[in-house]
Amino acid sequence: MKNHEKFMKKCLDLAILGLKKTLTNPLVGCVIVKNGKIIATGYHEKYGGPHAEVNAIKNLKNQYPKNYKQILSDSNLYVNLEPCAHFGKTPPCVELLLKYQIKKVIIGTLDPFKEVKGKSIEKLKKHTQVIVGVLPEECRKINYNYFINHEHKRPYIILKWAESKDGFINNLKKGSTKISCPESTILSHKWRSQVDGIMVGTNTVTCDNPELTTRKYPGKNPIRITIDRNNKLDSKDWNIKNKLSKTIILNEKENKVEKNITYLNYLNNGISNNSTNTEKLKNMMNMLYKNEIKSILIEGGAIIIQNMITLNLWDEARCFRSEKKITKGIKGPVLNCLKNAKKINSGNDVLLILYNNLFIKNNHSKGRSLI
Repeated sequence: MKNHEKFMKKCLDLAILGLKKTLTNPLVGCVIVKNGKIIATGYHEKYGGPHAEVNAIKNLKNQYPKNYKQILSDSNLYVNLEPCAHFGKTPPCVELLLKYQIKKVIIGTLDPFKEVKGKSIEKLKKHTQVIVGVLPEECRKINYNYFINHEHKRPYIILKWAESKDGFINNLKKGSTKISCPESTILSHKWRSQVDGIMVGTNTVTCDNPELTTRKYPGKNPIRITIDRNNKLDSKDWNIKNKLSKTIILNEKENKVEKNITYLNYLNNGISNNSTNTEKLKNMMNMLYKNEIKSILIEGGAIIIQNMITLNLWDEARCFRSEKKITKGIKGPVLNCLKNAKKINSGNDVLLILYNNLFIKNNHSKGRSLI
């Protein structure tokens, strides 16, 4: 098993090379091993391009053009995610593995996508030796977003806030109080460019009138999202409704599209005014997922973030802790397990990063940073 783990770690090292390039596709690496030695590697390099297994076999073929078929039939192939079994942007990889009669296939974890889950493994087991479940936690962690999407039918949810040394996120004056340092602000805008959507509560919109763009970092603007139960935002031209990006307004009144703004009524699928906040928020996340929001950064305010924490409806928390003191104001969200967070210096701030225990065991001394 130690050798299997060694080669699976190599798959993960290769997979990470595709970070930010595969878009909604998972990060996958592949190694081909003969007599205990790696003889070819490959990874999923970009969205719509060949998958890791295809690239590894292609690289082996380039090295051994005359006898690559014989070599493959006497080799083991390692891959961190179950090979695809369906036609998408590319043909199914499982058919390629069967074509070359690979001696043994070692897989990190099953693919949660319903078109694949277990189907490739079933096919492979009829013709070759298959081992499943090598470093499964690490193989899930590297594709945390992908697994959440397919297993829970919702976006990957990141909670983000900045708080003072004494635990406040704002003072009592109208508008936002600058808490985090410039380096942290730039990093926050970088994060915005890496997600599909950015979400704030109505109070944040009416008090701060934010744009929610990536103006301090070169990158795409995320889709802006807010919850406006009774369409209070109709009365004014708010920055969240400008033309710099698309906006989704979740409400209890109507479904309509006006230019770059989509209004979505979340009272559907059995959800009513009498439904609990848990039911409403879960349905909102499911609706956003159906509207191609695969990842979401929730930036405030304290009420919506605390609701997500209370409902345990989050996957990652990122908190900037400043050296500044406010003394009196609006208290920040309470997340008790934040004391176990990984700490990173960000200018004069300390950035705390924590993954939800329900999905990933919090062992921050191992694994790879995807930020």
